[in-house]
Amino acid sequence: MGEAHVSIILGVAIGSALGTMLRYSVLNTWSAKSKYFTAVFIVNMVGSFALGYLMAIGATYAMHSFWTTGVIAGLTTFSTMMTQSGQYTRGQQAWYLAWQIIFGMIFFSAGTALITIL
Repeated sequence: MGEAHVSIILGVAIGSALGTMLRYSVLNTWSAKSKYFTAVFIVNMVGSFALGYLMAIGATYAMHSFWTTGVIAGLTTFSTMMTQSGQYTRGQQAWYLAWQIIFGMIFFSAGTALITIL
């Protein structure tokens, strides 16, 4: 394995540790009683926006890997979203998951559009 690969893997590992710690902080700070804008929703939307932004700027491979595969992947969460949706009735689950997907696409598009506008 080349030196460049080791630095990319190390960058992804450090980035995911940072993203995971950030998610942990948000989940423990945000009110658990929020009905619509849960902490999981917030971190997923921030991650979607950031991913759209990063995809649009075309960062170098090493930096792109650090931010996308590292920080953003550590920040966002699919499994917690699915577990959290299990606390709702069947109809509420469908809406909760649909809103996550719809707003995720909107936030991703907004991140991309920000670069094209600037």
